[in-house]
Amino acid sequence: MLKDELAGIGIFEGLSDAQLEACAELFESTEVLMGDRLTREDDFGYSLVLILRGNVVVKVGDKIVNELGAGDHFGEVALLEHQKRTATVIARETCGIAKLMTWNFEKLLAIDPVIKERLDAAAAERRLRQ
Repeated sequence: MLKDELAGIGIFEGLSDAQLEACAELFESTEVLMGDRLTREDDFGYSLVLILRGNVVVKVGDKIVNELGAGDHFGEVALLEHQKRTATVIARETCGIAKLMTWNFEKLLAIDPVIKERLDAAAAERRLRQ
């Protein structure tokens, strides 16, 4: 159940069961295959992606700048700042992901202010690394 998986992801830590259930209803779970491109640098960003299992690589240009795995997320910079994607993300293996589309982003942030605080912090950290 997605609600239980969300509980293990840092941006949802400490939320109540009811809040986790409300968050889970906004996401769509799917599987992506090794080599699938989940985002492309400079494209418009329309989703926040949670990695439920597996690993992805994050590339800026041709350089790998990060690797993300279960419990990590990406896409918050584009949604928070209404900007284009800052990196390309490619599945290193078959991955389980959950995707939240832009039209549900404000609903997610309204569930608990701590979610936005944590996403803001993650976005700031990513900008520092680039």
